[in-house]
Amino acid sequence: MAAIVIVLLYFMFKPQEHLFLDVDKDTVTMNKESHATFKFQTNEGNKFTVFDSDGEKVYTDTATGQKWDALGMVRAGKYKITVYRDGEKESKGFTINPHETVNSEPNNDSSSNSSSSSSKSMAFGKGDMVGNSNMAATISVNSVQRVDPSNDMVVDVSSNYSGMQQYVIVNYTVSSVKGDIPLDDFDGSELSVADSNGTIGTQSSNRDNGVPDTLSEGQNANLRIGVGLKHSGNEVTIKFNDLTWKGQIQ
Repeated sequence: MAAIVIVLLYFMFKPQEHLFLDVDKDTVTMNKESHATFKFQTNEGNKFTVFDSDGEKVYTDTATGQKWDALGMVRAGKYKITVYRDGEKESKGFTINPHETVNSEPNNDSSSNSSSSSSKSMAFGKGDMVGNSNMAATISVNSVQRVDPSNDMVVDVSSNYSGMQQYVIVNYTVSSVKGDIPLDDFDGSELSVADSNGTIGTQSSNRDNGVPDTLSEGQNANLRIGVGLKHSGNEVTIKFNDLTWKGQIQ
């Protein structure tokens, strides 16, 4: 009987392990291979989820309890990690910055100077920074989708220009890293889209409704531009300033 009482007293007064969450650094910069490692620590066995700035789940797993758990990040932006334990949860925000630094020469035109010195082509889904000391943004081309000529994003091109072999929509994302970014500088007219023969396509003047005029720091926008291409083929090359993406049309 005494043993049972001792056991009960042990569980009644046993110190409870409280939920905790620590991050090594709340801002991490990508290396030249566009990779960053974010480190955090929480109780062993805790479930955790990483969310992007849109609230979408990026990654979910169980913490090891080691110092530190490490996550590989391949896209710049603002994120939040949330850990869960016994009905409790705790969150911390963190930022993944692109590898390139901002040009130190002041300039009010956010798209006139690119901070990237690399001329190599990026795959779809990769982003890079453009800007200056006052304003900086990342731009990433996410995908290129083949569409019917009657699609509302390209119908003005198909109706007014002859000789087009195919029509595509370029899906891209712009994120404000520093300052207020005017989206007129990223409305798609600054992109050049070349078909598999290297011929620059004809861009539509149609735009998505509801796109804000300006992105505040930390905000992002998913944008589209329709393009008519002179030649058929599955590959396109997209340029913005001195940034280049190459990929397959979906």
